[in-house]
Amino acid sequence: MKAYRTILVKLPKDKCDVDYIRRLMALTNLAYRNYEVWVPDLSKTIQHHVYEFKNYMRSLAFGTEPRGWFAKTWIPLTTLRVYTDNSMKGDRGASIVLDFRSSTIRLRQVCKNESRYFIELPMPRWVIDRIREGGDIKFAMIGLKDNEPYLALVAEREVEPYQPGGYILAIDINSWSHGIAWGLIRDGKIVSFKQEGLNPQRIVSLYNQAVRRERKVGRLKRLGLEDALNVKRAGRMARRLRSRAYRLINEEAMFMAGKLVRKALRYKAEVVIDDVNWESLKELLMRQYGEKVGKLLLSGLKKFVHQLETLAQWHGVPYEFKRLYSKKCPRCEHKLIQEEGRTMVCTNCGFKAYRDMVPMYWAIKYFVSMNNQDS
Repeated sequence: MKAYRTILVKLPKDKCDVDYIRRLMALTNLAYRNYEVWVPDLSKTIQHHVYEFKNYMRSLAFGTEPRGWFAKTWIPLTTLRVYTDNSMKGDRGASIVLDFRSSTIRLRQVCKNESRYFIELPMPRWVIDRIREGGDIKFAMIGLKDNEPYLALVAEREVEPYQPGGYILAIDINSWSHGIAWGLIRDGKIVSFKQEGLNPQRIVSLYNQAVRRERKVGRLKRLGLEDALNVKRAGRMARRLRSRAYRLINEEAMFMAGKLVRKALRYKAEVVIDDVNWESLKELLMRQYGEKVGKLLLSGLKKFVHQLETLAQWHGVPYEFKRLYSKKCPRCEHKLIQEEGRTMVCTNCGFKAYRDMVPMYWAIKYFVSMNNQDS
């Protein structure tokens, strides 16, 4: 099967015409809908390139057909790869050139509507790593995110999932309050168990500091002091605090996903991911941390699951989603009662375990059930 990974590279705004990119995005949007609109002042090479991509509109690399008529659609592009031995692979007329000899990326005529216009960027380490893993950067996209120009590089790789070696890696997706819980299981027994992840109180603190500074800025602006030095300073600090909170969540989600996939590869384990009820988790987080912080933490958890799935596909790790309950008994499926110290007890069959260990016993139950079916 084919697996994909994508990286976003921010483009220099002073070298990219945002309005030009926006026009190309509109042209691509029409191409997805089987319209051909030839714009006299745009390069025919670029327009031909866009219309050639109608065959790719439902591919994984470029997503599905846009939902809204004015959907923001990124421009799909082919790439030319030039290697250190001067060999080439890809479309020689491609708008994106990956030059491994000089470790640069060259964008030709997609950043500004000028004949033979190009810009060069340093090649990210990410590209080299994907090539070493057996991938190839066949495609790219260019578009706007928050009105800033970005280049998306899409790595493609042929991979087949490995045969599990008898281990199961169960991953419980709960709130950040007690970290991500995971357990390594073999022969129906929990070999190792751990909880790790983000400290949500740090995120709450950063967010509240940002809100306090924003309120201060608002009060001073209402007094007509928006040009005062301390107002501008407080505004900058508020933006930095918010950005730091977002960055911490994203970094933790990416780190945890990578760590767990590496563990699965080490043990040749099959991964079982909690098929969480996102609506109930959203309510829990908003009730515990407030609406805005709750949504922020929820987005981090969703990013973690997405990255976990992406990396599993890329490395050929077999995985599946199963509901791993923490309030339902894995033996008799009766409701569990929580006692002191987050200990869960079943009054029906006597089952007893630490709350974050309960999902691991559900993974064992699935494992036993699967083995019984095979035999």
